[in-house]
Amino acid sequence: MKSIIQFIFHLVTPLILGKTVGKLSTRSAPRQYKKLKQPPFAPPRKIFAPMWTFLYLTMGLAHALVNRKGNRQASKLFKIHLMINYTWSFLFFRLRKRQLALVNSVMIWVTMYAVLTKFFKVNRLSGIILLPYTLWTTFAAYLTLGSWYLNRAK
Repeated sequence: MKSIIQFIFHLVTPLILGKTVGKLSTRSAPRQYKKLKQPPFAPPRKIFAPMWTFLYLTMGLAHALVNRKGNRQASKLFKIHLMINYTWSFLFFRLRKRQLALVNSVMIWVTMYAVLTKFFKVNRLSGIILLPYTLWTTFAAYLTLGSWYLNRAK
């Protein structure tokens, strides 16, 4: 029973924290997103909430599977990555520091790659589960770069 509760906890924690951080840092996000010049292939704003719900759940699932293997190093790396991920919304929307959000995007990608590599070694399925997040993180870094570049002060 304890292992099931731990599994569920690890599964939903990224989603719950992500939703909480999102609510706290992105109150004006819809208006800001609408006003910003967007790079080519930028999706409609309505895509982000369902996409992040899916991604946070898959991240939680991958972490839960790795956690079952008892690899504390992989779990710690994932938690560090998650904290870096959560700061992006705060930088981009709350503080409107697009350049810092771009630096944060690079940090997200670098730590995501480290997590992906570690998860593949600990539990192959966990690594596979993180592949959509890896693709989205790459795309999100492109969107951040494009948004910063197109909206920078001249």
